[in-house]
Amino acid sequence: MPISLKLPNLDNNPILLAETRAHKINEFIQNLPFGDPIRAATDLIEELQIINSQKVAFTNRLNALELYRPSAIQIYQDLIPHFSSASLPISKNEQAFADAAEQLWQEFAFGYKFALVDLQNKILNLGSSKTTALVIQRAIHACKEMMLIHHLTYASAPVSLWGELHQLYYCALQQSAEKLPVTEHYTSVNASSVNTIYAQALLLNLANPQHLANQDILKVDAYLGNVAHQVELRPLGLIENPTGVFLVPLDSTKPPTAFVKNKDIPDGSTDILLVTVNLARQIHQHIKLLQEGVVPNDGSMPKNAIESHFEDLLAHLIKQFGKTPQRLFSRSKKSDGVELSIGINTTHHLIREVGTQFNAQQGISGLNTNGVYRPSRWQILNVSAGGYALRKFNSSMATAHIGDVVAMKDNNTKTWELAVLRWANVNELKQLDVGLQLISPSASAVSIRADDNALESEALLLPELSALKQPASIITAVGLCKVGSTVELHYNNSVSKVRTTKLVERTASFERFQFSLI
Repeated sequence: MPISLKLPNLDNNPILLAETRAHKINEFIQNLPFGDPIRAATDLIEELQIINSQKVAFTNRLNALELYRPSAIQIYQDLIPHFSSASLPISKNEQAFADAAEQLWQEFAFGYKFALVDLQNKILNLGSSKTTALVIQRAIHACKEMMLIHHLTYASAPVSLWGELHQLYYCALQQSAEKLPVTEHYTSVNASSVNTIYAQALLLNLANPQHLANQDILKVDAYLGNVAHQVELRPLGLIENPTGVFLVPLDSTKPPTAFVKNKDIPDGSTDILLVTVNLARQIHQHIKLLQEGVVPNDGSMPKNAIESHFEDLLAHLIKQFGKTPQRLFSRSKKSDGVELSIGINTTHHLIREVGTQFNAQQGISGLNTNGVYRPSRWQILNVSAGGYALRKFNSSMATAHIGDVVAMKDNNTKTWELAVLRWANVNELKQLDVGLQLISPSASAVSIRADDNALESEALLLPELSALKQPASIITAVGLCKVGSTVELHYNNSVSKVRTTKLVERTASFERFQFSLI
């Protein structure tokens, strides 16, 4: 398999010589404006571009990169909050932080790939397996972080990035360096390997991040960084049970796919298997501990894992790493428009104030300048019995998050249907596409007071659907209720007391409970 890594052209007559003296690099680092992460990133990117534009001795290049890297990670961690909680579509200001973060890791990827090329071109390369492992681990880590940035902004990673990842891992296999330990101070065990960081990148993609809220993507990435060593990366061979087995084609620009979904004959010279069975067992064990009220002390999850419902994320991972989900309904293309109201509060006011008689006008998903709640208009891409795929019109100013509750009405319906925003994707033309799953044909605007709380909160009441054996339920903001809460429900000038009996669903934006009258 030929290796062709993407690298910038070298300048044979550079005006500025790359600085590789340790004391000068440390002096530069001390003067970085860490309080302004964009400026700090820009300054460091410019310095890295100088190194990556000219010939530098292998040892000097590697030492310089290793000196710069801790500061780059610090700057990166300061950049992330500026775009990792953004609503969709992401703003220009938030995108600027994401772009700076991606360019920072792009330059590190270039630097370590140059080091790898230099290392492989050495005439005498004795005892260099450990160095090869370090260089490839660092290059894959840089590529993995670029992928994470794409996930956080719901943009598809460039196919070339997958090609780079696979080629780097193939190089490690050729040098028998994939399992060698590499010092990494930014993990709970202070160690990593090519296998571990490569597996983390594969697993993050398999976790279906476009279905997760951006803060949950960060939590999943951190968790996988601590448990990715549990997976097995191995050559093709006998597969007794395909559950949890994924095919990784190293000579392609494609992400891993479930082995049972592969339609081509695997190539034993370039294809490998990712087996997640042991990882699934570990996740099940972590779920059991959380259910018992115990947070694992292995550093794999935050100390507030129970309060932050980390168990929900682990359940999501089990689904993604286990049996491949099957589509329940076929999709059909449709060219039409639909009105959306996004979020509990906006939907509550829209249903309460305008009901089914609303004469939709183009607006934002919320209050307009006249204080009237108006929906936003979206384009329908396709429909199924279970939901819709939509695209936001550029003229619409609506914003959304994964897990938002959505009220929807097309040209043929008179009532507002309720749905959940399940996934998002920003395509190459910067158009925002989203997927909605229908959960109720109608909803009522109610207010609730939970567990003798003095404040009333807006909520949505979903009717019972006898044909689907779906009891009535209420949708509230996260944290207002729990199973067993006594709730005062205000609806149509009447007050009812109910008790929540079952948590139907929890997203980053709402909780849905079944209830019974008291």
